[in-house]
Amino acid sequence: MRLRWVLPLVLTTSCVQGFNKVALKHWYPPPDTDTLQLCTGDRASRCTDDALKLIDPSVEEKQPDRAAHLLGAACEQGDARACSTLDTRFTAPKRLDPIEPYGVGMPHASDSYGEIACTITVAGEAIRCRSLRNGGHNASYIEALLKMHFTPAKLDGQPFESEYIERYYIQGY
Repeated sequence: MRLRWVLPLVLTTSCVQGFNKVALKHWYPPPDTDTLQLCTGDRASRCTDDALKLIDPSVEEKQPDRAAHLLGAACEQGDARACSTLDTRFTAPKRLDPIEPYGVGMPHASDSYGEIACTITVAGEAIRCRSLRNGGHNASYIEALLKMHFTPAKLDGQPFESEYIERYYIQGY
């Protein structure tokens, strides 16, 4: 009887191991290399300050996507203010259509982890999809994602164009 409880736990834990744990807990668009380097170590709090200026209520033209990139990089460095801001003021884009799992039922010698980033427009369309980590099925996932509908990312309830990450995991035998 105990085996039933252990098996799902093992599968859940193994699914998460191949992905960035911070990105699984807090939504943010994937920061580019320059942003990650800008927000490394002690500079993370400065990135959070800069991001908060970009989305301050008094600012006439907010830059929520740039702010989300900065906050994500700072959050990865452990800046609690950045993580809290992402959790309280931002809403992640969401896929509305079901996706058919690719590669299921096919024998795999090892586990397969894939990540794809697509820009989601304010209208909820996926554009400019790219591979972040190729798990062997990215082309099929990209083709499917480009046909799907999404809710856009939001800052304080206001939609903005930003990136959505689709992650998949196919367990090997």
